[in-house]
Amino acid sequence: MKKHTRNYVNLLILALIVFGLIFVIFNSKALETPPSPFEKYYAGDVRHFRANLQEAQDVSVYPSEDAVRSLLLNPDVYKVYIAYFPNETENAYYAASSFEIGNKLGIIYKNLYQGDCNVSTEEENDGSTCLVFCYTGRKCFNSLPINSTDELVPTDVEPVILLLGSSHANRTAVTIDNYLITVEGNTFSEQDKPYSDLDLAVAKLILTLMV
Repeated sequence: MKKHTRNYVNLLILALIVFGLIFVIFNSKALETPPSPFEKYYAGDVRHFRANLQEAQDVSVYPSEDAVRSLLLNPDVYKVYIAYFPNETENAYYAASSFEIGNKLGIIYKNLYQGDCNVSTEEENDGSTCLVFCYTGRKCFNSLPINSTDELVPTDVEPVILLLGSSHANRTAVTIDNYLITVEGNTFSEQDKPYSDLDLAVAKLILTLMV
């Protein structure tokens, strides 16, 4: 009886070892599966983007990524304006880009001030959407259609992100000049890919801040 019991225990241990090896092998293969090029793990969750992030990494930032971070991650920033030139054929792209920037900046600020408590989301009289923190204060975003850059008055606490599509841009890049960040997409063509050059530039801006 003891012999049978010992054999049973040995078989049970062997079965557990085999099961464990199978589990490790299958999970290793799952871990080796490359993530989607449209996703990035950030602040405890998978974040989805409109553009291929591997391609977005190749978009140039002038004069430097540090300059972008220094401006937008400044704790004194109160409101970020996302400006664009209205155009019937391009408005949908600007709307999608504005949403992408506002949504991801909100995630970035929540992560940056995670020691603070996020009280609520409020809307201001000018249509700005704001995250209200207990101690940090407000972080607001507003989409701003313009007719001329003369209408823009960017400051250190109210910087402006200017979106430029193919009717105003001849390159795909992110450029910062004082308190103005210009995000340019050379073309809106989505031939052979489900995203535009502006999507790539927007993704590059966001990736620069997700540090």
